[in-house]
Amino acid sequence: MRWEAGRGKGLLETRGQEPWRDKTFAEDFSGGVYAAQQGLRARLLDRATVRYTRSRDLAAHMLLQLDDLPGCWSIATNWLRAELGCQRVDTGFGTREARDYFPGFAEAKDINYDVPSFGDGRAVDNRDIAMQAMWLDPRPLIFADIKQDSRIRMRLRQRLSGARTKSKFAWALRTDRGSYGLICADWTEHFVPWESGLYDCFEQTVTDVLCPIIAVAREIADRDPSILNGASGNSPTLSKGGSFKASLASLTGSEIEVARLVAKGLSYKEIARIRRRSFSTIDHQLRSIRQKTGVSSTSVLVSLLARADLA
Repeated sequence: MRWEAGRGKGLLETRGQEPWRDKTFAEDFSGGVYAAQQGLRARLLDRATVRYTRSRDLAAHMLLQLDDLPGCWSIATNWLRAELGCQRVDTGFGTREARDYFPGFAEAKDINYDVPSFGDGRAVDNRDIAMQAMWLDPRPLIFADIKQDSRIRMRLRQRLSGARTKSKFAWALRTDRGSYGLICADWTEHFVPWESGLYDCFEQTVTDVLCPIIAVAREIADRDPSILNGASGNSPTLSKGGSFKASLASLTGSEIEVARLVAKGLSYKEIARIRRRSFSTIDHQLRSIRQKTGVSSTSVLVSLLARADLA
């Protein structure tokens, strides 16, 4: 497949060291979530590390959800699916050495089609030669035609065909410590367009944005398992006279306005535009709201605000 070998040729020769090889992008961080967020913002955005221009906005949104791993992944998969024009993007955590790989930790699908899920709870044989290539290859793999690609063995081919996959991009998520997950983009209604620039978009976005941000978001979630469940065991309640409703009285007028917009389900970008403030300012206000209300994660805060009377 000449197209597979030729796409993006020369990119590695000119781009220098990948961000995930820089130790500053490892999972380790100190000083709490805010410090980690600020550090990533400085390295990714202030230093113009993100090469694919449109994914800078993605990075800014993901950083605002850094302490909400499912939410962070949801932003990433939906953005990438729309940007690539594919029908499904799915992700999962794992290692090359594991016997099985479980896809579907996060998944985004094109609502214009009846696209089946690939991560249906069933494991994929991680020892498959194509799976090992996804973990080990230094660049994203392109499967331009699933039915004709000799790298895919029968069992995996059947799984992909059952999910209606025609073409596929696949690659490992990495930090300097090694691979920690996979991300795949699938075309189910048509083959991936040739010479479209989609390969570079996928490679640069995964390398520059997803790898470092998801690694830190996962580390935060590992330290606070309640984030994965979307609620904490000691989360405030909305009962009459409950601590959450009482804590709303401590918010400033500006924080109340931001809280109202969050309760309406608006994105941080929309809130920043409406309030005529920067992402950083909105992020600071949301963290102040969380601190004052005692809520453990952004997703819990949104849920509670949506049910609270902010009149």
